[in-house]
Amino acid sequence: MKQPVILIDGFSLVFRAYHALLYTGMQTHTGEPTFAVLSFANMISYLLETYKPEAIAVAFDTAAPTFRHEAFPEYKAHRDAFPDDLVPQLARIKTFLDLLGIPRIEMQGYEADDVIGTLAVQQADQGNSVLCVTSDKDYFQLVNDKIHVLRPGKDSYDVYEPATVREKFGVPPHQVADVLALMGDSSDNVPGVKGIGEKTALPLIKEYGTLETLYDALETVQRASVRKKLEESRSMAFLSKHLVTIDTRVPLQPESVHVRRTSPDYVGLDSLFEELGFTSLRSKYRTLAAGEGANRSNEIHNPGTDGFGSNQGPVHVSHTLQTLSDVEHSYTLVDTYEALDSMLNEFGTPDWLSVDLETTGLDAMQCRIVGIALCVTPGTSYYINVNDVDEQQTSPALFDTEVGTDGLPITAVINKLKILFHNPKVGKVGQNLKYDALVLRRYGITLEPFAFDSMLASYILDPDLPHNMDALAERLLQYKTIPITALIGEKRSSQKNMRDVDPTQVRDYAAEDADVALKLSLALRTELQNQGLETLAQTVEFPTAEVLVQIEYNGVFINKGALADLGEYMRAEAARLEQEIYTEAGEKFTINSPKQLGEILFDRMMLPGKKRNKTGYSTDVSVLTELAESYPIAQLVLDYRQVEKLRNTYVETLPKLIKSNTGRVHTSFNQTVAATGRLSSTDPNLQNIPVRTELGQQIRKAFVAQHPDHVIMSADYSQIELRIMAAMSQDANLLAAFKHGEDIHKATAAILFDVPIDAVTTEQRRIAKTTNFGIMYGQGAFGLSQRLGTSRQEAQEIIANYFAKYPGIRGFIDDTIRSTRERGYTTTLLGRRRYFPLINSNNKNLAAGAARACINTPIQGSASDMMKLAMIAVHRTIKQQGFKALMILQVHDELLFEVHRSEADELRTMVQTTMEQAMPLHNVPVVVETGVGESWYQAH
Repeated sequence: MKQPVILIDGFSLVFRAYHALLYTGMQTHTGEPTFAVLSFANMISYLLETYKPEAIAVAFDTAAPTFRHEAFPEYKAHRDAFPDDLVPQLARIKTFLDLLGIPRIEMQGYEADDVIGTLAVQQADQGNSVLCVTSDKDYFQLVNDKIHVLRPGKDSYDVYEPATVREKFGVPPHQVADVLALMGDSSDNVPGVKGIGEKTALPLIKEYGTLETLYDALETVQRASVRKKLEESRSMAFLSKHLVTIDTRVPLQPESVHVRRTSPDYVGLDSLFEELGFTSLRSKYRTLAAGEGANRSNEIHNPGTDGFGSNQGPVHVSHTLQTLSDVEHSYTLVDTYEALDSMLNEFGTPDWLSVDLETTGLDAMQCRIVGIALCVTPGTSYYINVNDVDEQQTSPALFDTEVGTDGLPITAVINKLKILFHNPKVGKVGQNLKYDALVLRRYGITLEPFAFDSMLASYILDPDLPHNMDALAERLLQYKTIPITALIGEKRSSQKNMRDVDPTQVRDYAAEDADVALKLSLALRTELQNQGLETLAQTVEFPTAEVLVQIEYNGVFINKGALADLGEYMRAEAARLEQEIYTEAGEKFTINSPKQLGEILFDRMMLPGKKRNKTGYSTDVSVLTELAESYPIAQLVLDYRQVEKLRNTYVETLPKLIKSNTGRVHTSFNQTVAATGRLSSTDPNLQNIPVRTELGQQIRKAFVAQHPDHVIMSADYSQIELRIMAAMSQDANLLAAFKHGEDIHKATAAILFDVPIDAVTTEQRRIAKTTNFGIMYGQGAFGLSQRLGTSRQEAQEIIANYFAKYPGIRGFIDDTIRSTRERGYTTTLLGRRRYFPLINSNNKNLAAGAARACINTPIQGSASDMMKLAMIAVHRTIKQQGFKALMILQVHDELLFEVHRSEADELRTMVQTTMEQAMPLHNVPVVVETGVGESWYQAH
């Protein structure tokens, strides 16, 4: 057998698949979770495409106890319960394997490790090479010249041969079990030798060879403390070796039954992918079916059922995605002035102009333009190959008549395109148009107005779907675009820069992007109109993108000296906390290691409340916060983490992110990440700098104006989400509090505790504030009790009392949940939708989670809509009235400006008024608080 035999540790890949895409929450329209199925299917498809195995099998553990449980009942006893949302996905995964013709093996009394180990040895004995696909390090003991381990990494798979195991693990394969026996394995509850970890186990086995030899010569171990630990845990050490040693003598049937792949059921696969909404996989396997000649008449006939017991009839392969070679198109390379002028004459003054840039990188503030693709008619597109040299060299190009072989000079091209780009009657169209506009902004071009952005339109229609061009083209146009890797190469280490690619190749790629963006925009505009969402796109999302171009271009100025001083202080503070933690622990250890920290807290110090995860004890913030009330070390660790996080994320990093060409930091805002409509910030994230902690305030002091005649101005919506909840619920008590300008949390406390507002205590206000926000975020008794530090019963009584005093809010919540269950989505005040298919799930936990989320979405989403309208209005007023001001940052409910001192008062009034009037609320005043100062801290 020339190709390797592939043996897959089923649950190892299943759990990796589960956690890989868990954050996406992908699901079908009926609410069935699918993210783990998709990730697993992609992994298997990769293995099939890469290795093309004739023999392949997947082994799964069973629920039955094994010989290991008989030897040690506590074996794997602490494992977390199987996630509820993985149960249905596991069934789908097994169906997928069956339809692919990949054997599944499950043997009572044996783990997948043993089944795979036995098969691997059998296959190797027959002269075949074997790849064991797993993340489990126990498999390293199987590795030899014929058997290798294929371990999934972050971006690729790592192959472990004997030399790799020795390099990565520290010992050769035949000593792996001995090392594991000493150090134990917390994920499987293998005890090992108490007090001995990897650092001690490795040199012992290197010196003595095996566990048996070590114990035979125990008196020669030099360190008395180690010798004592070994002696005290002798029986546990040998038991542990028994537990970690893979049994390669499982009584299997003949190997051919277990690893020989059968022909795929392409009909069943097609039905499965259609049901789960896996468009790309469906297309891929239809192509495979056609390529294998599954049906010569261009149909795949269903032999009876689709794998789910229903008769679906024939599936037509003619629906396979089209590519460029399948469609009529005219893509022209523009590399002379005559061709450029001809193109512009042909364009005239179009209603829409689709724009796509090819650049040397993804950093819009520093990359250079390689080419510009333009399209005004579907199917007809132009690619202008440009030569973007240093700016000092571009000016003469305005008058040059000769063109170099590297393309038209960028300055000359921009000069000719400027009239078209700046024409307000020509609507600009694109996919993620903000990027192209930001790049062009550096060349003196303000690319406006944004008539349509296909990425944003897709987001408006359903924020939880993928919005990249490839996915949209497949979903809406049944078209597969040219992959970028076709131009620059597959491997990252050897990928070309786009400027090094032949312009004729780039022509088709770039021209296609502009063409597809225009086609997508036409299709999506119709869908927006059908859904009643076009106004939201045209008045909120598209203009917001224009504003974000300017904000990102403006950037923020950072006082590097202030951050340097703060960094020194934080390093000293971290060192102080480190020593205090060591004192509390009684020994030094790696604080940033969750494994070592967990062992200190729960093994050595025997603190209560231990929770397990796959790698050991959980030491996340919830665990430490609960412990911090009674144990100083937990609070010290929390403080230490906060200091180190802020130092590494902002204090040490921000100076490195200052652009050499502007002297400022330029964040990137994302419009299509948060499903509620909120903006998010990356590279760097400037929306997460704490506002109430001392260190967070010190960081904000470093955000200053670049010039001494300018100051920082902040404008912040006051309690906007609570005001929106009042407007949407029309609750009389909440409306009255806002109408009279009362402290909303004190007013709530006065009603909840039946005391005059002037008599409300600090503790009562804290409870009221926590309850206000908890109710708004759909929090139940358990969540509120955690926040308040009370019993669940007390929290339930507070909630019941709250709803009794605020019946309008109760009604709003009930109505929102009911309408979401009926329609499948909820809306903001401006009609923005978010879909919640899981709200009708039979899984109570999933349904309850969806119900909680649907309560907050209209509130947070409406606040986001209000802020976007405000940003648009303020941006336009600044331009129209000629203020010497820069809008430099948006942090959810706050806008930040860099403003000339002489205009500070006037701008302050304008911004406050404009923001308060951007989206009036029914019966609720909108209040904006403003401040001016030398820094962000002072202004806020």
